[in-house]
Amino acid sequence: MRTSIVAAILVAVMSTALGVAFAGVGNEMPSGQHYTLNILASKTEKDVGPSMGHSMFVKFDGKTKIYMTQADDGQFVITDRNGTDGEASFNIAPGHYDVFARALGKPGPGGVTITSWGEFEDYTGSKYLELGQVELTRDKGKPQTVNINRLFYVDVTLCLDYDEVNDVCLDEVTYHNEWVFDIEELLQYYWDYDNVDVKLVQVRFYPR
Repeated sequence: MRTSIVAAILVAVMSTALGVAFAGVGNEMPSGQHYTLNILASKTEKDVGPSMGHSMFVKFDGKTKIYMTQADDGQFVITDRNGTDGEASFNIAPGHYDVFARALGKPGPGGVTITSWGEFEDYTGSKYLELGQVELTRDKGKPQTVNINRLFYVDVTLCLDYDEVNDVCLDEVTYHNEWVFDIEELLQYYWDYDNVDVKLVQVRFYPR
């Protein structure tokens, strides 16, 4: 009996340790099945042709909006790969994912700030909410891998019906750590991708 208890404790400790390592920051991307999205920066607007492959282009210095969708019958596909005009788009295959990113290329003083936004239905019609933010830099040494789940698993509170006379919400819904595309009231999801001199960011989606 004592041996079984000790074994169970060891398994629990090892599982916890593995979970922390998977969610943390390190030099290498996790192993396992995944989809890779390459975000390449360009100093000039490009005619990049039809959407194909795993790469999209964004502004080298400035903001690009990257719209994301998740169609029930879709797959991973870049639906607009030319973000040098200010907008690009990408569809995520059905399911839930752990998402990691890292800045690659020549080390330098620049960086990327990614802010995720959602447009949600509410009693006014719709409202925009900032959902999360991450910063990526390409410092000297090996590229650092960052867990960016906070951009996709979000906390949102919405008022769907409001009594203006009594100044009270009659129908409020709250989501905690919810995969953003599972939120029924979601109308639109996008990233403000603010790039300063980073040539390439690699984003990987790992099925849960």
